[in-house]
Amino acid sequence: MSTSSQTFNIRLSLATILIAGLFIAGCGQGDDAADEERPPPPQAGEEVTVGPESETEGDAEPDEDATGEVSTEPVGEFSTDLYESEDWPAFGETYGIYPTEVRSAVQDGFERIVIQHSGSGTPSYMAQYTDDPGEPGSGQPIDTGDSAYLEVIVSGTAAPETLDEDDLRNTDDAEMLEHGTQITDLETEATGTVVSFAPWEATSNYIIGLDEQRPYAVTLLEDPVRIIIDIQLDDEE
Repeated sequence: MSTSSQTFNIRLSLATILIAGLFIAGCGQGDDAADEERPPPPQAGEEVTVGPESETEGDAEPDEDATGEVSTEPVGEFSTDLYESEDWPAFGETYGIYPTEVRSAVQDGFERIVIQHSGSGTPSYMAQYTDDPGEPGSGQPIDTGDSAYLEVIVSGTAAPETLDEDDLRNTDDAEMLEHGTQITDLETEATGTVVSFAPWEATSNYIIGLDEQRPYAVTLLEDPVRIIIDIQLDDEE
């Protein structure tokens, strides 16, 4: 073999070794980069966030009840006394608030009434038992055949036809419950009828008919605006 051929073969072998080395080094770096991007596995007892592509059983939140509310605990301390928000009777910064829906559900030891509203903001509220429930404005007596009446008043509401363009932009275009609507198809044990009245003088009145005066609790949630009334049920023997 000539000297030039030997030199050529040596150069070819060196080039092959060099290329193989670069390829192996590149693979090693790729693995290291992947390891850097990959999050460490969760440790024992560490909370793991479930991503949007993970499969879960059912569509509802784990603690969601039949009214669509997540919490299944009472919203406050049960009492038969007057219940009101700290800023009652202030109208607050409200935009297009009016009643659109009433929902109900029975929980462990209490039942829940949810009065949902269109619009946004934080209205104030007041609730108390009354012996003479009446229609706002006219004072016409209300008799649904129930034994006790809990009146809930929300301040800062307005009928859709009275809203200006700015307030209308904050509504969800849901229809307002008609004045004097009586809701009786409730999944409840103590509540018989809920009567909803259209806003009058920037307030809305709701009459909840019960089998007797029971301890209750009230709170307000936003986005959308909901008045939550939890009514205590009899303790099981």
